[in-house]
Amino acid sequence: MEPAFRESALEILRRGEPPLDPRALKSITLGEQEGIWHFWRDYYLDDYIACGGSKVKFLTGKPGSGKTHALLLLLEEARQRGYVTFFASARHMRLNKFDSLYQAILETVDVESLVSSYCANVISRLGYDPAQLDQGQDFFSWAQARGRAPDSLRREIQEKLDELYLDRKLNHNFALAFTQLCAHHLGLRRLADGQQDTLREWLKGRPLPARSLKPLKIFTRVNKYNARHMMASFLHLLRLCGRPGLCAMVDDLNALLERGPEGRALYGRAARNEVYESLRQLVDDFAGFAGAFFVFAGQTELIHDEKGGFKSYEALWMRIQNEVTGMRPNKFADLFNQDHLVKEIFTGETCLELQQKINDLFGCSSAIRQEDFHCLVESVSMLSPVRRVVEAIVNQCDAGGANDGEFCSQANH
Repeated sequence: MEPAFRESALEILRRGEPPLDPRALKSITLGEQEGIWHFWRDYYLDDYIACGGSKVKFLTGKPGSGKTHALLLLLEEARQRGYVTFFASARHMRLNKFDSLYQAILETVDVESLVSSYCANVISRLGYDPAQLDQGQDFFSWAQARGRAPDSLRREIQEKLDELYLDRKLNHNFALAFTQLCAHHLGLRRLADGQQDTLREWLKGRPLPARSLKPLKIFTRVNKYNARHMMASFLHLLRLCGRPGLCAMVDDLNALLERGPEGRALYGRAARNEVYESLRQLVDDFAGFAGAFFVFAGQTELIHDEKGGFKSYEALWMRIQNEVTGMRPNKFADLFNQDHLVKEIFTGETCLELQQKINDLFGCSSAIRQEDFHCLVESVSMLSPVRRVVEAIVNQCDAGGANDGEFCSQANH
């Protein structure tokens, strides 16, 4: 591993966060087969979601229990499978309006890539191989150069685009904006300077002046009232473009209960209830979505805080609570507690395995004993034992292997 990369990943671990690079993340992953991300990948991304289903999950746990680690691993798996992926922190985006979530997700989407994919599909259905076109060449000109009569060609292309425009699963304005981009890409109708950008920005939910939209026959904008329909349209379009769907992760949902540097709540009671209502609607409306997997992750205060957590909004709590519980974690549950999984799989033996993985990855010489790991795992703390063990290993790496025998006393404080 390159020295700069290794130091960067180690510094992130010192801050109690998982490394962002997939190589480092996978290298220090324990119990891959038992991880919730592995289960979600197999049962949802590879099966239910890929077949057009949709799901909302909630992941809770103590600080350092591996929630963000699991989300990042799942996102990488989704990315490799062709899903559009999205990751954000609830501390950095507002969740009380669904249009904000729509805008944040679409902001990361390459609209031109979707246009190219859909147009390639159109060209294939017209009986041509899109791979034969030169880079930057439009299909209409290319086909005419090979003897196609322009009038019949124009009519055939328009018929294919009309199928999208008349698709009842798409919002009318959403379909209109996208078909105009496709018509331009195919060379059927050219847009004026700047109109491509206008249509792309409109699809992303950005506010635009009416005078720029009027020539394009679009007379509305994405707002809190139509954002769900726009999201359903986007998800349907993804599948038409050959993509399996969307995998969206929102971390740090406990920001709903936190206060800023000046002591003011990040979300007041009214705003927090708006978030819970938005999540409730998302859970209820998912039957109308196709190919979407949403995970909202946060600390266990979201369950225990009855005044501000999930239980404070009964309409949401009734939909996500686990009515049936057992001795082992139920990975199918919509509300999954990562602490239960940690308790089941995180032992002194797995700590030794983690220590070896970190030593191999970063060239460290940490040599914490198994009995010391047991002290860290079994002690009670506000932090997850995973965080405490990683901190102990990283601290020994920094100290060159010193501080043997101090872990039991540290764990008891």
